[in-house]
Amino acid sequence: MIRADQCGVDLRMGKTYHKRHKVCERHSRAAVVLVSGVGQRFCQQCSKFHEISEFDDNKKSCRERLAGHNERRRKTHSKVKAEDEQKPSECRMNGSLLKATRNSNFGEMSDLRGSPNMKHSRIK
Repeated sequence: MIRADQCGVDLRMGKTYHKRHKVCERHSRAAVVLVSGVGQRFCQQCSKFHEISEFDDNKKSCRERLAGHNERRRKTHSKVKAEDEQKPSECRMNGSLLKATRNSNFGEMSDLRGSPNMKHSRIK
């Protein structure tokens, strides 16, 4: 049984995702769908219908799931700074990966001077 009111789409030939969640493709993407007479929207994160008030603007994921998603992705400034100080900086030159510590200078990387992979060019 399809969850959206007055939807006559036959899901037997539809995609597995739509069959599993009992929603046709059109209603899974619609901004407003009537479900049991109430205006709702299908949440891409929850795979459920929620009332429109649970969404920001035209977003396709509810606020609750977006908040959790953003929290997992967000890092505090101090964590990022600490990670940057611990990681050696990386740079690529002619396809070769060069690693150096943050405060190194060219003299400390003297073993790279004679490398056959490095091309020297004069800056005018």
